[in-house]
Order: sequence, then structure tokens, then C-alpha cells
Amino acid sequence: MRSKVMLSGLIVMVCSLAMATAAFCEGGKFSNIVDAKSTLCYPLELTFKRPSGVLKTSFAPVKFSHGQHASVACVTCHHMWDGKGEIQGCADAGCHDNLKERQEVTSYFRAFHDKNADASCLGCHMKTNVVRKEKGQKPLSVAPCSNNGCHVAAK
Repeated sequence: MRSKVMLSGLIVMVCSLAMATAAFCEGGKFSNIVDAKSTLCYPLELTFKRPSGVLKTSFAPVKFSHGQHASVACVTCHHMWDGKGEIQGCADAGCHDNLKERQEVTSYFRAFHDKNADASCLGCHMKTNVVRKEKGQKPLSVAPCSNNGCHVAAK
């Protein structure tokens, strides 16, 4: 058991280091003798801030790590991305730009909280919890909302 944990930790560290190297690229140039055909440039750690117009809540902002989600294909969450151009934010026009109505398919709220959508944070984590339960693993904390794995209360 301990060796599995150590191996998992090592794999995560190596992947994070590889992603960090790729994330801090500039135009695909790594040195004078290397020209990369494609690069990964995205924030490794970020905090979601509510766009103006979204209903205010007392829940803490959500911190997100691309490194912890490296096994998820980018287009799973960024479902409007063509795989080539710039990735737009969830609240950009034509995606989840409905900031007022929480239950509408295009609502900003449902982009993160739709229990039945694989592209939603909550939907993915609930699906993951079914698999974790089958394996006897501890589930990801999704409830209560006020201090869970997403909206972590300040200490």
C-alpha cells in the first residue's frame, strides 16, 4: 500500500513538472536548437472569481488545479474548443453566458453544478465518486456546499 502511494506521488510530481515546463512556454521555443510542434500553455493553478452579474453567495471562491486534472481531456470541460484556437472562458458569449438564471442549460451556474453533465465539475466528481466507492476509496467531498472540496472555507 505504501509503495503504491509513493509511486502515485512520484507520477503526479513528474507529470506536474512536465506540465509546468510546458505551461511556461513562449511561442513553442524552448532553446535555439528545439522548435516544438505544439505546446501546452495554460494556468496550472487558478481561482474562479464570479463574473459581475452572477448571484452573490457566501461560499468561498473555487481554486482549481489543472495538474490534479491532467487525466481529463481538455475538451471534456472546454467543450466549445476546437483543439487549435484560444480557449475561451465559461462566461464568454455563446457558452455559459447566462449569468442570472441558474437552471438554464447555458447558465454559468450549471457549467459547474450540473449533476448530470460530464463537463460539469459537480457531475464529473459525482461520477468519479461512484467509481471510488466501488474501489473502496474515500469519495471526493462535494457536500455540503459551504465547506467542501470546491468551496473550501478560509482558515
